[in-house]
Amino acid sequence: MDGQRPNEGSWLDRMVRSSGIRMAKRSSRRGFLGKVGAGLAAAGVVTALGPTQEARADCLVTGCYGTVDINVCYTPWIVTAAEPGQSGVVLRKGPSFTADPVTNGSGAAVVIPVGGTFGRVSNRDGGSGCPDPGPRPNQNGFLWGYWIGYARQGWMPYSVNGVTYATGNNGYSGTLCGPAGYDFDCRKAKSACPNNVCGGSGVPSHTCSTTYRPIVAYPTDPSDERFYLRYGVNSTTFFWLVPGDEVIRYAYLSSGSYTWSCVQVICAKYAPNGCRGWVRSDALGSPNSNNTPCYPNVTCPSGS
Repeated sequence: MDGQRPNEGSWLDRMVRSSGIRMAKRSSRRGFLGKVGAGLAAAGVVTALGPTQEARADCLVTGCYGTVDINVCYTPWIVTAAEPGQSGVVLRKGPSFTADPVTNGSGAAVVIPVGGTFGRVSNRDGGSGCPDPGPRPNQNGFLWGYWIGYARQGWMPYSVNGVTYATGNNGYSGTLCGPAGYDFDCRKAKSACPNNVCGGSGVPSHTCSTTYRPIVAYPTDPSDERFYLRYGVNSTTFFWLVPGDEVIRYAYLSSGSYTWSCVQVICAKYAPNGCRGWVRSDALGSPNSNNTPCYPNVTCPSGS
């Protein structure tokens, strides 16, 4: 995860020299950052700093990708055992049996039945060749992906506390193109998924705007697609955000029927501080000043 602060000494020294700012002998670099920012603004240098990393010159941080940089595929898994009290396994928003369930339009938990097929997601690596990037690592014995019976993504238990709930099933004869329609089946030719955008395109034109914002509730469906964190605009998902989470927004753009925001997680229930991607702007509340990070027991996918 690209969540580390750049080498502060070399970065700050270059900025200080370029802006002509002199630091008092007793001032620490960290205590002097506010003055440096003011000097850079006066010098015409635009910066947008998040809680853990400097933004790129165009205000988009690494992790807010165009489709050219995604390249994700799915492999089939089959549910072999049910959770206690269920007919299968519950699809959840976090990799834990205590996490909120993904719900359908009527508010019922999405349950993948025994014998049901689950598409396990791969890593993301981008590039025009679009090889299989290999599976995204499990989190606490849960896998991210989707059940073919309902077009929502989430976490499925496969091996938790010594119990096996699902196994790989390369004998599955169907094609796993992903619910977003941009990805492909790791086992098959890319042409098997007609909407696959292998190679894709860059990020569309966007507007820079750096603000801290909360994730706000949707009045009817807590599993509305607006709460997904995605690699690209209207594309592959990799985490759920929930009301009360906090993010920093760097930029926004309009695409299709929605406005999309490039964000970095600050404090979320099911996503770690520093993880970045795109979210529908209608999931965001008004700007605030909440920038206190938190670190749930989960890691951001490689390259996010």
